[in-house]
Amino acid sequence: MVRVAELSLLFACFGALASSDTDLDTLVQEQIKGQPKKDGSCTAACPYGWVKFDNRCFTYFASPLDWYSAEIYCVNLGANLASMHNENEYQMVKSLIRAHDPDENPAWIGLSACQKKFGWVWSDGTRFDFTRWNSNEPNYSHNGECCVNINWAYSVPEKRWNDNPCEETFPFVCVKRLN
Repeated sequence: MVRVAELSLLFACFGALASSDTDLDTLVQEQIKGQPKKDGSCTAACPYGWVKFDNRCFTYFASPLDWYSAEIYCVNLGANLASMHNENEYQMVKSLIRAHDPDENPAWIGLSACQKKFGWVWSDGTRFDFTRWNSNEPNYSHNGECCVNINWAYSVPEKRWNDNPCEETFPFVCVKRLN
């Protein structure tokens, strides 16, 4: 039987910000594969398969769900759909998706404005202080696009954020805070 001390070695830590997409891709791959640091430097760990970044844990789910069901799935794990507050977090989420889906298809994140047009809020309750919209987005077209996904590239090569109808189904990224 595996002891608790041995289990803690399964969790990878990330202490410094990576300086490039390649560094982020490597960090994400190492953490997904559960390659632990054995130097005792881990102070707080994410669950197995989650990626630690900036005192939060992120994970990707490939099973497509509508936005609301994806949020509920994350909540049942003690998390929310992912929020991003700076370029480093944005690039890390893109790296996490790329690790599971090399084509970088769209995935739900925790941003929505269904209660009030252009009243964007993160489902985890954090401040809306960072954006990476595609050109001409958000546009609320198609009768109520008020939920947001990342990596949208329908008619533009940018693969940034797009508002979409919440009923559509996509993979998704969850985030939880480290305690």
